[in-house]
Amino acid sequence: MADVKVDGRDTRWEAHRAQRRRELVSHALRAIRVHGGGVSMEEIAARAGTSKTVVYRHFGDRSGLYAAVVDSVHDYIHAGVTEALSSTEDRDLEQLVHDLADAYLRLVERDPEIYRFVLHRPPSTGEQTIDPAGSLTALIGDHVADAIAGRLRHRGLETDQAATWGHGLVGFVRASADRWMAAEPRPPRDIVVAQISALFAPAFAGALRE
Repeated sequence: MADVKVDGRDTRWEAHRAQRRRELVSHALRAIRVHGGGVSMEEIAARAGTSKTVVYRHFGDRSGLYAAVVDSVHDYIHAGVTEALSSTEDRDLEQLVHDLADAYLRLVERDPEIYRFVLHRPPSTGEQTIDPAGSLTALIGDHVADAIAGRLRHRGLETDQAATWGHGLVGFVRASADRWMAAEPRPPRDIVVAQISALFAPAFAGALRE
């Protein structure tokens, strides 16, 4: 069978398109920080120094750009949460609650308008729908479940409940963050973190004694 030759021009074009998409997402994030979660496509295009036509060419419509922004934000939050959890003592399950809540709320607080943008998806114009919170919650939930399972193994305990605890904890933290961002006035982050810890840390401690 003859070798299939790859057109170098196609490869370069795809690389160029990927780079241009990343640049447009970066400009969109900056526009959101300036204009808020309700930023228009015109404002995003102006921030990028281009036209809406160019933005639509790369993303199809507002939903396509929204999906790309969500992916970028999810990667950022997931990386931040993962880094925070990696510093928790392997045997300390209760501290994990505090570290997760503090890391998530800290990341949300750092970019509130972008978080609001992610939580309010535009009407879908196609078959694909994007869950702005669900995919990130599931991703972090899997990571936290693995972390909990590791801590249970350190204590010589079964890990069957790790997935339920991990996803339940992440869902609670995310819902608390959503409510916190909408609160006026917004209480200090450390108070909300302490409230979450006050509920879950004793619950985990009690479950581990059973």
